[in-house]
Amino acid sequence: MMTKSSNTLGTVRSQQPDPVSPPRWPIRAVVVLLVLLSVVLLAGLIGFVVQHKTVLDRDMEQLLQRLKNVTEQRDSLLCKQECPVGWDKFSCKCYFLFNEQESWIKSRELCVSHGADLVVVDSKEEMDFISRYGRTFWLGATDEASEGLWRWVDGTVLSADNPSWFSGKPDGGKDKNCLRNSWEDTNFKWMDERCKEINYRLCEYNLIK
Repeated sequence: MMTKSSNTLGTVRSQQPDPVSPPRWPIRAVVVLLVLLSVVLLAGLIGFVVQHKTVLDRDMEQLLQRLKNVTEQRDSLLCKQECPVGWDKFSCKCYFLFNEQESWIKSRELCVSHGADLVVVDSKEEMDFISRYGRTFWLGATDEASEGLWRWVDGTVLSADNPSWFSGKPDGGKDKNCLRNSWEDTNFKWMDERCKEINYRLCEYNLIK
């Protein structure tokens, strides 16, 4: 009886099903899926950036154009102002020629004390205008800070190849570091001169500043 009972119990145990393990995705398939997902997300991000960059560029362009228009309107209004009494007006600038003669440095100091500076020549038209004063006067340019590098007092560079040089180029070397006007066959020219020499001073006041 005991033997039969043991055999029956053993048979029952052998007929129970084995536990079922959950299915596993192959690692390669998971990697491929992640790569595809990354590509899709990256493409979407690039599209988003490109679309919004175009909008930002357009808005920036419109803003810059509006700023330019406002600046031009402001300059136009400022140019309509009258110069101080005794000063001559040309374009958007005012000019005054002082009768006293001084060195370049003292001449500039005088101009600055009147809220102006030594004249900066921006165009041939301006050169023609200031030539009417008919005197030798200082202009607002020097290469004293760096030999051979001529700059106007407003910071802009005066090229050594400019056709307005009396001799075609500066010819004073290290001894002549300041700019004055000159004439050759009644044409307005300029030349380098020793800064300690004395000349008249032509001051210039810019209305749009």
